[in-house]
Amino acid sequence: MPDISLIAALVGGLVIMAFAGDFLVNGAIALAHRLGVSPLIAGIFIVGFGTSAPEMIVSLDAAMEGRAGLALGNIVGSNIANVCLVLGIPALIFPFVAGGSGQGRALGAMLIATALWIGLTAIMPLHAGIGLFFVLILFGYCGYTFLAARRAVALGIDPGVPLDETPGISVRRALVYVPLGIAGLILGAQLIIAGGVGVAEFYKVPQEWIGLTLLAIGTSMPEIGASVAAALRRRGDMAIGNILGSNVFNILGAGGIISFFGPISVAPTFRQYDHWAMALAAAIVAALILTKARIGRLVGILLLLLYAIYVYGLINGFNILGLFQPAGT
Repeated sequence: MPDISLIAALVGGLVIMAFAGDFLVNGAIALAHRLGVSPLIAGIFIVGFGTSAPEMIVSLDAAMEGRAGLALGNIVGSNIANVCLVLGIPALIFPFVAGGSGQGRALGAMLIATALWIGLTAIMPLHAGIGLFFVLILFGYCGYTFLAARRAVALGIDPGVPLDETPGISVRRALVYVPLGIAGLILGAQLIIAGGVGVAEFYKVPQEWIGLTLLAIGTSMPEIGASVAAALRRRGDMAIGNILGSNVFNILGAGGIISFFGPISVAPTFRQYDHWAMALAAAIVAALILTKARIGRLVGILLLLLYAIYVYGLINGFNILGLFQPAGT
């Protein structure tokens, strides 16, 4: 069994990240409201960035320490967990219908980001040029989303972003929550990296596995919490929007940032298995939204089962790419 301090660091880091992300989002939204910032801006930028902040911080910290496997695994694994867990768990609580206002635009951005990530990493390592490309696309997407949402509000149409989610927090408390959330994210990331690397080395498993599973689930906790809260308020549209936005921020934001520390070569396991799983997850969300499907308990159970199958395949070294190669090659 690995040193208890490594397990404590890993678990403690995940717990700290979950609370810190919540503190940062609530504090930032409260401050924006008190300072007269448009709730529309808060809904698009603060919530979108805040729920993806754990993935960004963990991936950045891992990249700076030369732990590329953890950084890449965290990004890809979080996108898979966001669909299977963040969508599957709320579906068990309250059924909702996909295909709400603004989801088509967000879906298009997620599919483009996913295709770019899989396509580019298949032919070249991540480097500063790709990082700049990703970040510019992210800024362009945020700007376009803001303009489209503001136009929808002016026309009296639901813009598809949470405009009424201002927490009842005073300015004084918000001024404490924001720096506390940032500090917690940094501390949690450092603990997660230390614990995750130690556990991986003890069990002699690839760092990619830790990033794709433990870190991915841990850093997806803010999204899970937000989606469960949305389901309890019977706002399934917010749950789906949260997933789409988070996946875009994960790839273009976290992926773009770590690319500046490149060149970072993507391990074969991603091309052989994990990228296929991420593409399938994206296709499932697309199918649900385009058909305006009812997402109930059956769909939730199937998504959770799919995630269990994915983890089983990861552990057993499934190679989807090998199925398309001629025998004997």
